[in-house]
Amino acid sequence: MMTRKEKMLWILYGIVLLLLFLLSSTDLIIKEKKTQVYKISVIIEDISDENYVNFRKGMDRAAIELHADVSLITLYDKGSGEQQRELMLREQQDGCKALIVAPADKEQILSMQEDKRMNVPLVLLNSEVGSGGDKIVERIGFDYYQMGQELGKRITEEQSPDKTVYLFRKQEPDSVSVRFQEGLLSELKPWGYEIIIQESSREGDLREAAEQIAGRNKDQAVIVALDPASLTEAAQTYSEAGEALKLKGLYGRGNTVRLLNYLDKGVIRGLCITDDFSAGYLSVKMAVELAENRMAEEVGNLESRCIRREDLRNVEYEKMLFPIE
Repeated sequence: MMTRKEKMLWILYGIVLLLLFLLSSTDLIIKEKKTQVYKISVIIEDISDENYVNFRKGMDRAAIELHADVSLITLYDKGSGEQQRELMLREQQDGCKALIVAPADKEQILSMQEDKRMNVPLVLLNSEVGSGGDKIVERIGFDYYQMGQELGKRITEEQSPDKTVYLFRKQEPDSVSVRFQEGLLSELKPWGYEIIIQESSREGDLREAAEQIAGRNKDQAVIVALDPASLTEAAQTYSEAGEALKLKGLYGRGNTVRLLNYLDKGVIRGLCITDDFSAGYLSVKMAVELAENRMAEEVGNLESRCIRREDLRNVEYEKMLFPIE
């Protein structure tokens, strides 16, 4: 027969076992902290994410580390500000906690800010749209004016002022291309280069222009493409033609695999590149901070460089161009 003391010990053991069971299998006593997952939508100005490969890698890395559910959305019609506006409102209605947007039309963004139609934090990529003192609007990007200046200096070092410089661009250039052009011309004009602007309104315009330029003036012609699409079209033209259409120099900006291949083959002489991985990572980080009602850390302009063919094997540039996921 158990004594009173033994009974008390058995009751105590039972209570301890019950407590251990509750601790291990339920959250009645110690509640597990739930991780907040923020839904973030990224809406770019293009119909393809070809120019956003490294950006997406950085975006995905940040999504894992910061517990964010990030989706990248392209347009159906390239550069359509109205379509981008509709997508922004749709994503807001569907419950996203922050938006990252590469503006197709800065006037649309300004209008939405003035009308207070955006109720979620907004991070703008490569945009000079002002926040108007709004704490839920932040910007991140690159100094394209300085990038144009750097490329202009490179051209003055490699090409004599008697050369004609053709600027290839879309008929309605975006704000990034405009700033890039302004920086470029600030370096070229004082040297007396003849500057001719060649615009494209439809597919094939720049190919035709490139062939005509190289055919009649290849020994004196330099081409600078102000956007990645124009540079790709020009590089493809000269790559397919080979020695038949060889000019003094082809320059431009962009990070796509195709452009890097053209640089490696010597078709492109100088290429401006950007640290898109960091842009993707930091834009998501900034969006999460804003979604948490915290003040986003100021980033400033991110790193960009103008490189030659031999720079592709440089470890510093390899990390920027081929980041490890």
